Amino acid sequence: MQAVHSGADLDSAGNAVLGYDQVSMKGKAIKVDPVPGVATAHLKTLLEAVLVKGGEEAQGAGQRGVMGVAQVEVGKLMDVRRHLLPALAKGNDGCGGRLRDVLYLDLALDGAVRSAVESSLTQVRGPASSKADADEVKEEGEEAQTSMLIDLITICAESVCLSAGSNVELTMVHQDYQASQALAPPLKWLRAQAASERLSRELSTMSERYSRSLQPTATALGHALGLSQDSTDIFAEEVVRGSSAAPVAQLAAILAPKLRLAAGLDSWQIISPGSGAAVGTLVVVSSLSEVQGESYTEATVLLVQHIGGEEDIPEGAVGVISKDAPDVLCHAAVRARNSAVMLVACTDQEELAQIAAWHGQSVQLLLAQGNTTVRVSNTEGHPQRAEQNSFSASCPSNHDQAGDGSLPHIVQRAWCGLFAISSDSFSSAHVGAKSLNTQKLKGQLPAWINLPYSAALPFGAFEAVLGHHENAAAASAVQEVSHLAVPSNEQLASLQSEVMRLKAPAEVRQQVTTALQQTGVKWDGNSPSWEDMWHAIKAVWSSKWNARAVSSLRKAGLQHQNLQMAVLCQPVVPAQYAFVAHTTNPVTGNKGEVYIELVQGFGEALVGNFPGSALCAVIAKEPLQALARTASSSQSLLADVRSIPREAVSISAYPSKSSKLVSSDHASVANDGASSAMIFRSDSNGEDLEGYAAYTMFPSVIVCSIDLCIALQVRRC
Repeated sequence: MQAVHSGADLDSAGNAVLGYDQVSMKGKAIKVDPVPGVATAHLKTLLEAVLVKGGEEAQGAGQRGVMGVAQVEVGKLMDVRRHLLPALAKGNDGCGGRLRDVLYLDLALDGAVRSAVESSLTQVRGPASSKADADEVKEEGEEAQTSMLIDLITICAESVCLSAGSNVELTMVHQDYQASQALAPPLKWLRAQAASERLSRELSTMSERYSRSLQPTATALGHALGLSQDSTDIFAEEVVRGSSAAPVAQLAAILAPKLRLAAGLDSWQIISPGSGAAVGTLVVVSSLSEVQGESYTEATVLLVQHIGGEEDIPEGAVGVISKDAPDVLCHAAVRARNSAVMLVACTDQEELAQIAAWHGQSVQLLLAQGNTTVRVSNTEGHPQRAEQNSFSASCPSNHDQAGDGSLPHIVQRAWCGLFAISSDSFSSAHVGAKSLNTQKLKGQLPAWINLPYSAALPFGAFEAVLGHHENAAAASAVQEVSHLAVPSNEQLASLQSEVMRLKAPAEVRQQVTTALQQTGVKWDGNSPSWEDMWHAIKAVWSSKWNARAVSSLRKAGLQHQNLQMAVLCQPVVPAQYAFVAHTTNPVTGNKGEVYIELVQGFGEALVGNFPGSALCAVIAKEPLQALARTASSSQSLLADVRSIPREAVSISAYPSKSSKLVSSDHASVANDGASSAMIFRSDSNGEDLEGYAAYTMFPSVIVCSIDLCIALQVRRC
């Protein structure tokens, strides 16, 4: 251990590559030849700069403190690792037949990087990352320290890249950090924050991967050797802690709150503002999923460690605090806004720990500073019953009244007698809001904006298929579950399986083909195959009985048996980018702003709540409307968009998603309507009710080969 921490291992590893002569030892001299092609004069110079410490580090300490010393030291170590990379990439041949010696040197350099970072960690921790210093964060000293942290973590991220077996994601992180350095504040902080989120997520994945690979063997060996279980249980954890990734993860955790403060984002992120205030009994749980089926009789504020995004908000919950920040379009966020539940995320671990200490007591959540941050206070002695908690009239709840003063309800529609209809036949009697909106847009869009071809399986088509004699088993299962007040998840899953086994009467395929052709889609019957299309249609129908939808409708007082599912059929555009534009800012409620979320590839990476943030921006609506009125083509719009005043556009988050969805066969829609990829979208009669939004409740199914790819760096923004 003394040799490791003194740097002796790096010295000896360097000598093994450079070559050395050792005088007679016990009567025998030792001579190690330089590694051919690696042991160059330049490598010797680089290693000497690493091993000879003193003057430059002392000067760095005087000018930039401990972080400056660490940055200089790590920078020198990385110079050597970069020099070795070409030889290592060629394996044993590139290392003159001595791959082991070169690898040992690289491992020693990696350990030295880790030691340098660890030595600086105690100095970079401190009150500057706490909420008490929010007012001081704009000062030059704090910004300079944050900039140095970005510089240091940029170099360290590169080091982890070189040590990782699979490093594409880490490479993207490194490039994002580099790109942030070229930006001016606050964009610099926002982009670095996105890189930090992505880095932390990848390091967590690496840790889990090491644990899965190492821990089973360690446990088995420990048991066979009679070792203490306490020792063997932490084997994989200790391996991870000993890797170069561990101190980098700590750096990222230190940097994250500093970046939020530097960008003026505070430590809170508002996903759903609710009514602006919420009072309830605090309940601390590990994840939202474990309590989504609960029904609290008292107004309750949940403090959760994890939100996946697909959970429902428990009945009686008036506020949810999480350390995770889900997308504003994920199911949990939509349900929270629809129910006027405040959903907020906090990155300050100290504050979260303080709030957690109030478990079982009454707390108040209050939006402050123009609805940009949250204040949490202990109000023990003033609990409220959930049904008595007052909400703002501007925020709809699950029990908002419809326009005629009655509670919202689902109106069943009669079947039109056709299994499929073209867009010309779309009406509220046959299809839901998604299909109707595509029809309403006909003739209203500029010629340079394309409207997708559309057909649909209308309301009642499912019930007609269910009544076919070959589908008696599924019909019986539907009948059985419909009589249950609260079906179990197992019963719902079993019913969904029965729906997926439905047989299609011959006229279903015929009418779907005809409707697609009438609407302009030239489907050849093979690509995609009818079997794949039928499977997608059934998947949309079966989603009527997903546990989340059944629970949500019951809580809203809506009759699930009245729910009907139309299926909107459209060709898939092989998008390079997908976005959602809110014509009213969903966070602030400002109707003069457009809130845009953009991701690479298909939009499912956005609405499906893949981990990470989208590129988010708020744009003043007036200049956008002026551009849209005058644009004659997409090219002219792109050219004119630069005329939007800079102050009218505000980037609130850089993308930190690691994944994008693309079509592996590059399926596209030709100008003549030919398509080899289709999407089948849920379009129920329960998605457009007053005060009840369910557009994330039911899925869309894409029929084409989909690849999950690494999301590349956003080059310009």
